[in-house]
Amino acid sequence: MPVAVAHRPRVNGSKTNHYGIEVAKGLTWKGWEPGGEYTKHVILKNVKVKTQKLKYSNPNTRFFTTLYPEPIVLSAGTSFSLPVTFRPLERNKYEDCIEFETMDGKFEVPIQAVLPQHNLSLPEHLNFGMCASHDHVQVTFELNNTSELTTKFVWLFDEPFTLEPSEGTLPPKSKCTILATFKPTAAVVYETVIECCYGNDLSHKKNLQLEGIGKLPHLLVSAPGKNPKALQNVNIESVISFGDVAIGTTIEKIVELHNLAPVNVPFTISHPTRDTRIDTVFECLETHGVAPPSSVYKIPVIFSPHTVGEESADYLHVQAIGNMSKTVVKLVGKCKGPQVSLASEVLDFGRIHPGDSSTRSLDIINESDVPAAFQFMIDGVESVFHFSIECGSIQPHTTQTIIIQFAPSHPINYYRRVTCLVQNQYPLFVDLIGTLHTELNKPAVLQPKHLNQYRTNMARGFSVFPPEQLNEMVKTGKLQRDPDGYLMHPPSEMLEELLPPAVSLEPMSEYFNDGHHGDIMTPAHVSIDVCQVDFDQCDHQGFIEQKTLNITNHTKGKITIVWMGNDSHVFSVTPTTCDIPPLKMSSFRVTFKPGGPNRFFGSELEGYAFYKSMRDYRLVQDETFCPPWCLTVSATGHTFQPGHETFLPSYTLDVNKVVFPACDVGDSLYKTVLVTNTGTTPIHYTLEDDPNGIFKVKPTHGLIRDKYQLLIFKMTPKEKKTLRHQFQCRLNENDKHLQVIEMLGSSEQPKILMDAEGVLYFKPTCVGTSSRRGYKIRNTSRIPLHFEWRIHYADSKYIKVEPMKGTILPNESQSHLWTFTPVDDRKYVLKPHMNVDDIRHIGEVARRQQFSLRAAGEGSAGELKADESFIDLSDVVVNTAIHKDIVVVNNSNCSLHYTLHVDQLLEGSYAEEAMTVDRLALELDITQDILPARSRRIIRATVRPVRRLTYNFRIAYQLLTPDSGGNHPLSEGHYPLCEMTANGVYPVVQVTDARCYGSASGISKARLWGLFSLDGLNTSLDCDPSIEELTYPKPTRHSTTRKAPVNTRTVMDFNFSAAPAGCEPCVVHLMLKNTGSVATEWSFLFPEDLHLELEYWAETGEFDGDELHEMRIMDNKLFTVEPKQGWLAPGHCQTLTLSYSHDFSGTDRLPVLFKLSQGREILLNFVGVTVDADHKYVHFPSSKHMFSPVPVGLETDPKQIYELYNGGAVPVQYQLDLTALQYVQEENFNHKIFECLNPTGEIAPGTTANVEWVFSPLESKTYMVNVPIHIIGGDTALITFTGIGYDKRVMGDTVQMNSQLQPSTVPSVQSVPIPGQLVYLSEERVSFGNMPLFSQSRRMIYVTNHSPNHTVSFEWYVTSAADSQMVEIEPVSAVLEPGESCMCKVSFTATGEPSFYDLDVICEVTDETIMANYRRDLAAWEAEKTRQQYEFTINDPNAPKPNVRLCRQIAQENGRQSPVSEEFKRYQTLPPIKHMETEKEQKDRQYRERHTDTGTPLWEKPEVPESFLLHLGITARTHTIAEYQSNFPNAVQKYFIDRSMSERSLSSSLGKPAASKKLPDTLTEEEEDLVTGIAANIIRALLDDHDFHEALREIPHEPVPYFTQFGEKPQTLSQMGMKIMDIEKTGSPLPPLPAPEKDMPDVRTHTRATVAEVSFDVNSLTGSRRQSVKSEGHMPAESPVSKHIIAESIASLELPARSLAQSSLALHTEEDYQQSLREERKRIEQQTLKRLSEFGNVLESVLENTIFNIVNESGQGEVNLTARPRIIALPPSTPPNQSTRRGSSGSEAAPSRLTRTKVGSIKANNSMRSRSPAGSVRSGGGESHHSSAR
Repeated sequence: MPVAVAHRPRVNGSKTNHYGIEVAKGLTWKGWEPGGEYTKHVILKNVKVKTQKLKYSNPNTRFFTTLYPEPIVLSAGTSFSLPVTFRPLERNKYEDCIEFETMDGKFEVPIQAVLPQHNLSLPEHLNFGMCASHDHVQVTFELNNTSELTTKFVWLFDEPFTLEPSEGTLPPKSKCTILATFKPTAAVVYETVIECCYGNDLSHKKNLQLEGIGKLPHLLVSAPGKNPKALQNVNIESVISFGDVAIGTTIEKIVELHNLAPVNVPFTISHPTRDTRIDTVFECLETHGVAPPSSVYKIPVIFSPHTVGEESADYLHVQAIGNMSKTVVKLVGKCKGPQVSLASEVLDFGRIHPGDSSTRSLDIINESDVPAAFQFMIDGVESVFHFSIECGSIQPHTTQTIIIQFAPSHPINYYRRVTCLVQNQYPLFVDLIGTLHTELNKPAVLQPKHLNQYRTNMARGFSVFPPEQLNEMVKTGKLQRDPDGYLMHPPSEMLEELLPPAVSLEPMSEYFNDGHHGDIMTPAHVSIDVCQVDFDQCDHQGFIEQKTLNITNHTKGKITIVWMGNDSHVFSVTPTTCDIPPLKMSSFRVTFKPGGPNRFFGSELEGYAFYKSMRDYRLVQDETFCPPWCLTVSATGHTFQPGHETFLPSYTLDVNKVVFPACDVGDSLYKTVLVTNTGTTPIHYTLEDDPNGIFKVKPTHGLIRDKYQLLIFKMTPKEKKTLRHQFQCRLNENDKHLQVIEMLGSSEQPKILMDAEGVLYFKPTCVGTSSRRGYKIRNTSRIPLHFEWRIHYADSKYIKVEPMKGTILPNESQSHLWTFTPVDDRKYVLKPHMNVDDIRHIGEVARRQQFSLRAAGEGSAGELKADESFIDLSDVVVNTAIHKDIVVVNNSNCSLHYTLHVDQLLEGSYAEEAMTVDRLALELDITQDILPARSRRIIRATVRPVRRLTYNFRIAYQLLTPDSGGNHPLSEGHYPLCEMTANGVYPVVQVTDARCYGSASGISKARLWGLFSLDGLNTSLDCDPSIEELTYPKPTRHSTTRKAPVNTRTVMDFNFSAAPAGCEPCVVHLMLKNTGSVATEWSFLFPEDLHLELEYWAETGEFDGDELHEMRIMDNKLFTVEPKQGWLAPGHCQTLTLSYSHDFSGTDRLPVLFKLSQGREILLNFVGVTVDADHKYVHFPSSKHMFSPVPVGLETDPKQIYELYNGGAVPVQYQLDLTALQYVQEENFNHKIFECLNPTGEIAPGTTANVEWVFSPLESKTYMVNVPIHIIGGDTALITFTGIGYDKRVMGDTVQMNSQLQPSTVPSVQSVPIPGQLVYLSEERVSFGNMPLFSQSRRMIYVTNHSPNHTVSFEWYVTSAADSQMVEIEPVSAVLEPGESCMCKVSFTATGEPSFYDLDVICEVTDETIMANYRRDLAAWEAEKTRQQYEFTINDPNAPKPNVRLCRQIAQENGRQSPVSEEFKRYQTLPPIKHMETEKEQKDRQYRERHTDTGTPLWEKPEVPESFLLHLGITARTHTIAEYQSNFPNAVQKYFIDRSMSERSLSSSLGKPAASKKLPDTLTEEEEDLVTGIAANIIRALLDDHDFHEALREIPHEPVPYFTQFGEKPQTLSQMGMKIMDIEKTGSPLPPLPAPEKDMPDVRTHTRATVAEVSFDVNSLTGSRRQSVKSEGHMPAESPVSKHIIAESIASLELPARSLAQSSLALHTEEDYQQSLREERKRIEQQTLKRLSEFGNVLESVLENTIFNIVNESGQGEVNLTARPRIIALPPSTPPNQSTRRGSSGSEAAPSRLTRTKVGSIKANNSMRSRSPAGSVRSGGGESHHSSAR
């Protein structure tokens, strides 16, 4: 709706308030003239409640004057008027002000005088809203001249906006109305600002913003009650069918015009044929209108048919404004007429006698729903047949019975064919027959069969012969009888074929062709020259001239004429009876004897002509019987005297205008006109014939005595043109009563308008396929036409059309569907034609019209391709759908009809079974379609896998060819299109990490992994869900009972272990990771989450013990899961927090359903145990334990561990009952299958004890034993131990030798953070794998401080003293700055017996930042404690109370116990159900705890911050050397086996043993005094010692000490050799060799091989650290074995050396001999040194420390290991003579010194690095690295 927005009214008050004085904002003078005097007043009003005093000053200019300034006193609410006079001298603008002053301040009142100015007031904005393009919207607004001047204005605007008037002049204070028009031309938003220039010179301007939106009109047409379809209604016909409509009626139908636009849309309706055709039966009552926005506009259309049986078609064009769119409406209707019939075609009255009469009934039936008038063309007055009803009206679906009476007067045969005219229908005929016999004359009785016989004889030409001649011809054999008994010529003289065929006349033609009105001259037996006798006006009744009738006999026999009636009738014929010879004529006279004046008379004279021989039955045979011929003459006349007016006719006509359908020349069409006599007097009518003979009427005159008179009009065109004629109907012989009946018709020939000038183009078509195209033809004539397409035989295989033939109505357009099917790649030009016939003359070649069509097409080879030949849908969740668009491309220039086929191949387990059972998992939204040329089509593919398989789909296409019966394949083959693959998967999640703290902080990750059955859980989650588990794909409340039914058979335990009551909850963090490739939605469903909320009446109210237990757990929230549900993308992780509160003693169990949407369901039993504080309890997660499988026949079976966890608060002692082991031993040949090494022991609270077992199988089978475990003072548990023995020879490599007790997938890297965790380990699980005994392996881990501002320290501890013998970690402790990392070396030494190891090492982390704060707070607390011990207080009631914090410890010492202890003592004997305090009670208790009795706040003693514990799991398995070499032959080279390790035991290198981890927190007074005294004496003595002071001064100047410098200097090998030679010289024997121990082979035989087999894996050494250097600081002493080896080697050299010397005395001197001997001894010493284990240890230590230093320096950024190596050119080598001359002294000492320096440097660096792991000795490591490189 257009809207005009005016200026906003300015909200400017006329007054203002200054300091309580209300005054006008200013004074303004207008309309003044120079020289005048104008006065106004300034009104001052005091609005305050107190009196105010004002002062004012005069205006500054002389043009404004006022009173003399005097103080003004204003009481509250009073006013003062100050006059101001203005005296102008010129026409200028004047401005001034008056200043007022009050006690509070000053203010001014401006005064001014202004000149008159032009000003117009108009709206700021005009919004026209939306308007259809090319339409217009108008809005008016007022333009006001608010000034006192006459103002001229002009509008400046642009299209599509116009304003009228565009210019004008406004008198002062006047206004005018402006008409604004918006007429858009496009669908855009129009925004513009127009200007209004006004003033005398139009220099003033004001803007007006105009807005409007143009919209495209969108009109659709549909039938009533149907929704339009946009794609089928724009410029396409919409058909409105009127159906069958009765003739003479008018029906109206509504055409719905849908306006889809939000604007008014003007439209026009055109009817093209309304003015061009003469027989328009459709009419639209509206020619234009406006469709409201977004609504339906109804257009009435009427249909008035006037030709029965004619189908009409016409068109309306609905066009929106601007010719944007045109919708064609096709109107179709058919005219239906009455369907009236007679019940009988023949009425046989039989034989009667004179004076008798016979009656018969005749039913006239109307089977239609159209009423009709009927009239029997017979005059019952003069006829022997009298009808009870000669004319009338019959209603729809009714039957009317007519009684016919037969009353003959002459003894002859009677036969008359009576015509029944029916309105708007063809005539009906009834044959009336009868016979009258007298005593003298007895003619043969006329029967119905004689009528058929007569028609046959007449058709064969025998009816013109009298019966007697026919009888004679039969006798002579000239005629014979056919099988039906009718006469015929003999076969030899057959003339029927030569005769013209009998003309079958239509009912209308039969009625008209009576010899007088028709054009077809049928052979007549008897003819009469006139059919109507009109006596016209008879002035004198006594002198009426007779009329003559001439009757001609056309037969070959004598006939007799008998007229009915007599002389007494008004009209009579004389003579009554007369014989007429053959081919002769006789005259008769008609006499008119009127019965009175001024009357109309009319009658039908009836006579019968028959062969004379028919008067006697003896002269006639049955086969030659000939019925009589009825002759009728219509006679009329009237006796109105001249000057007398005839009757006033009262009548009606059903139509005044008769429109004939079009026909060809020579054809005849008929129409009926009903004249209804609505008066009581007869009506005489006369119609004149058409002089052209085109239009005729029957009857032309007559007397309407009854109600109805039917007139039959006939049109027979003689040339092709439009025909018109007006019949003048003269009524009652008076020219005043003329009724004009107009005749319209046309004669036309078939005419078809071909579309596109008779040319049809086909788009390029794929060879072998078909393309279809519609082609329109239109019948421009008024004749219904029959068409038939003709195609040349050679072209019929390329082209065809549907329909091939049919009928097209006048003015109808039809679309014919042509199909083009090329067979090869070329262009085609085809020329079919169409034969068109008039529907009334089908098959007449002379009248046929031919129309040619030129069809052009092209055959092309085409194929389909897909943009992606291979589509990988990746993973799809089973039973869900994924959609993928397949782009099919047709690159050819022809459209392709195709169908798609899909082949499905499955891969995976049970694939063959799935292929036979499952349906196709791929659905295509389009499987059959047409793809246009050079286009693409997107096909939506939906894959819905039903199994966890790999689905491969091969999509192929097959080209189709369309035809009338559908689409048929072009060939049997399929062409590949693309391949698609998809993996049916289920959502999979895995638990990748687990952490615990709280009451479970002492549980290692490996034990936690087992308690929660995480390996089994991950395995189950990776399996396929069952059908039952997929019953509810999403989490659903489906249970009506407290115990929800479980659809899964997979049950897991989540064991939260045990802890004492009241301790902190057990909190477990699980890292849940989506390891699949699809998003996963998971949820934990507690029993209450599965339970439906039922009404109260549906609850049973009865709960069993388990339900009550679960309800207690859920109500108290003992088990919690956060979050309970979530969504994970592929590869994403989420941390779950599970907690168990130890609030109630006992075992708590809660079933929780873990549900993956569209995936698995697993029932998790949450189990937690809460132990009483004084109860001894060992937590057994399971009653079964499985040992690791052990092969049969091992020399030494490995030790295995069974863990016992003390979940209580007190230590417990356990004892295993080994009686069952004895039974097993006895059953196995007294062999210890199971052996427990420590069956008794004690477990500290919250710790784990390891029970050592040895499983030694004898056979390859499963052993089981039930062992009771007694807890002293507690319960007894029966544990089933199971072991599996296997034969390694049978199993082979199928059974791997595990390095762990239980195969587990415990992650080694922490991924779940714990609140408050600052330090992280690079690995939490270190696996050393399988190791041989007497070897050592190293691993490196990093300890990283992730805190940005906290310094931390860490220290390593072992949980068992025995673990220190195998595990060594360096450094044991260190301090980490924020963001710093420390590399720790973990060494594992394989000693003792072969065993399985699963060790738990604890790293205690201390936050040094918080610890420093603790120490500071503790010092302040102790200072306050000391102050309060020695300070007293004087109570002064007037003194302010100081804010003193008292120490809780002092308060307790003074006897005041804390509320906490009182509460504990009060409630410690109650059950473990806690008292739930209210919030107020909690606040009161907290206040009492923190304050003394006097209200002074307490200062509690600072508590030591808790350390954070990190667990490091170490796993390994040791084997004997022989077993390891047998099982791992390729890994032996990776370890150095130190066989001397069996002679000594390794001491633990950890800083603190487990038992003495911490020093006592407090000392006794005596111990403190003792330590203080000793320390004081030592310090005092040192301070008095002069040498100590000198040593302190020399320390900075001393060299850096190395630890090797403090040890005993080891002997060199040369010294060892000299000692051996001394022994030889003295002759003392060598000490005997020690006997070899077990597992120690002969060193002499194996030393060389052992040393040679030792190799080092650089990769393993890189990840490990060196063995810690022992406290001795020097190499181990030489063993007797090594001495013996050296002595033996030297002794073996003596004899050959001496013999060589003796043999060469002549050649060499003694000096040469001694030199060679020394060199040989040196070689032997070096070889012997390599065989020593000590040398291997040194070499391993050197390599270990070197690699450790390199990695450490690389981690600190000092060395770049990834840098490219540098190539250094070395100097030339020393000539051989120089090295020879150098002598033995230099060559012997250099290597030894170099070796000692390297080792010493490495040792020193390692020792210093142990003291300062942060890297204080980086230079030493660098030197070591470079020296090694050299």
